Amino acid sequence: MGSSVLLLLIFSSWSATVDSLQLDDSKEATGRASNIVISEVFVSPNNLRDNDTSQNIFGAVDWNGDGYYGKSSDQFIEIWNSGNSTEDVSSWVLSVTSGSAPCQLPYNTSLAAGERVVVFRADSDIELDWNNGDTVTLKDTSDNQIHSMSFPAEDFGYGESYIEQNNVWSKVDPTPGRANNFTGTYTVPDNVVMCYKLTNTDSSRAFLLKGRVVTMDGENNVINDGNVMVRDGKITGVWASNTNPPAGVNPNDVPIVETEGTIYPGLIDLHNHVHYNHIPLWDFEVHLSDSQKSDEGGYTNRYQWGNNWDYGPSITWMKNNIQDRDRWDMASEQMKYAEVQAVSGGVTAMQGSPSSGTQAWDSILSRNVELRNFGQDGISTCAVCGAADDDYAGIHLIDQSAAGTLNAWFVHLSEGVDQSSKNEFDALWNKGLILEETVVIHGTAMDSTQFAKMATKGSKLVWSPLSNLLLYGNTTDVVAADKAGVSISISPDWGPSGSKNNLHELKVADMWNSNNLDNYFSNYELVEMVTSNPAKATGWGGFVGQVKADLYADLVVIDTFHEDPYRNLIEAIDADVALTVVHGKAVFGDVDIMQQLQGDDWEYVNGTDFQKAVDITSITEVDGTQTFAEIEAGLAMAMRNEYDDIKQYWTDVNSMNDTEINSWLNTTFDGKYDDKINHLKNLTL
Repeated sequence: MGSSVLLLLIFSSWSATVDSLQLDDSKEATGRASNIVISEVFVSPNNLRDNDTSQNIFGAVDWNGDGYYGKSSDQFIEIWNSGNSTEDVSSWVLSVTSGSAPCQLPYNTSLAAGERVVVFRADSDIELDWNNGDTVTLKDTSDNQIHSMSFPAEDFGYGESYIEQNNVWSKVDPTPGRANNFTGTYTVPDNVVMCYKLTNTDSSRAFLLKGRVVTMDGENNVINDGNVMVRDGKITGVWASNTNPPAGVNPNDVPIVETEGTIYPGLIDLHNHVHYNHIPLWDFEVHLSDSQKSDEGGYTNRYQWGNNWDYGPSITWMKNNIQDRDRWDMASEQMKYAEVQAVSGGVTAMQGSPSSGTQAWDSILSRNVELRNFGQDGISTCAVCGAADDDYAGIHLIDQSAAGTLNAWFVHLSEGVDQSSKNEFDALWNKGLILEETVVIHGTAMDSTQFAKMATKGSKLVWSPLSNLLLYGNTTDVVAADKAGVSISISPDWGPSGSKNNLHELKVADMWNSNNLDNYFSNYELVEMVTSNPAKATGWGGFVGQVKADLYADLVVIDTFHEDPYRNLIEAIDADVALTVVHGKAVFGDVDIMQQLQGDDWEYVNGTDFQKAVDITSITEVDGTQTFAEIEAGLAMAMRNEYDDIKQYWTDVNSMNDTEINSWLNTTFDGKYDDKINHLKNLTL
């Protein structure tokens, strides 16, 4: 279950007040700098009415000077050298128990006698948990605990800090970076320090993969007996076994993995709605009597199926309840589950992840396209933003394109089979928003003339055949797109109407290609659509998408069972995925390979009649100690929607009796809770 749910249980019986706050010096290291202490902790900035961040209201103070008053960015931890000599605190680690990832003080940081430094939440991503209470700990580089402080849950006193005086904690007006008896006019302290995310020290930072190598740098560029050297997250060499390694590449000091498989670039998914991917395929029996469906058996545009009577119970409820902090509070767990689905199919990057105020899932498994990758963050996405509406100008995108700061703009466009869907492209074209960086998702209603216009700008297309066919009874004219010169990528859309991941969607595309397109696309071209094409569409062609030296090590190894290396990937199933590597880290694969690369840092994950290993834990991430087994069990429990579980865990129904809870459930869920609960229970993982 979610970390907030667990913490709620832990702290629900804790009625501590300020008087019960304790210093914990019991684990101090022998010989440590005992004069270095956590001297002040500021948890609860004053809130503002109407989200007015421009002025001081209710006594709010912009403690870190970022222009926002009374916001969580002002939370801080102050560290003080209470001794008489300078102490070196370089790279010491701050952590909390609430789930935020630990952070490391800057290199070459010393505190003079009496000096204080301040770490703000905005500079550390450490969230101090007012709702559930928290413990703040400072450790040195040898993992010795230097100092620790705990504060209770929901301890009222907005705008006040916890401080320590004579081993007793009390609450006072904040004085970040200054002595507690400071009486001058407050200004932003000049001793604010960054606290950096820890470097991941996983065991797979350097290794050699041996097997058939499919470079995706030309159809004939396959090394049947090859080597791929990985070090520090990048590919440092690719060569045939009957030749010498490239100059400067030493394969003798790293683990050598005899994969007996075929090594490809990692698959890249450029169209997904990842926060829905715990939901199974929609029961399409509910659509058969829908009056909005066309004669071909599908809806005519994307704005219709959301009005189906079952959309709420089967999709919206199952997504929102999982993520709502007052219900299951499992947004991070859901994302990690979805990323395991992805990497289990060799997917190393996904578009369509929700924005995140934390790093609860980012960087643990697959890449998230919208977040920062390769030092870049010039990605924009428009799912349902009204891009084709008259009042949408998109000038910011045109300006970013002109400035060279836009890597890609993903826009859902012309999804349907009717004229209104087709007109959406023309509306964007007339606004000048069909740019080189524009990535059109779907394009189902578009014709050859429109694809030709895309080609003149260098725009790209993402094809999601299964979702198109299930919802609309037809799919994008990808032959017309290709003949026009438009680059095509394949992606699954989302769980309710698409495939589990790119490996599965590739099979749908292959079936459509052979049954309906007379094998227009070659096997190599289909594999391009999940590897090198999406890399180039995202502006990542210089980073991933091929197996080449100096690119990042985003790779997938598939068991070799087909002489044609491209059919080998197209026909591969989940059990054939031997290894998935993201940024040089082995995250999923065969148990023996994961043991070799990750030691004991992995856990079992079960498929149908086969077993693999996954590494979902990372000390550098929020809630990084959660195992996949815990995440899967928590989500399965949540999706059963059992009344007793709802009563126990949903804060929405705290303090209600059974009659009130049942009334609230039926009111909240449109009077359908009792009617649909048995249906919902079938939507388990």
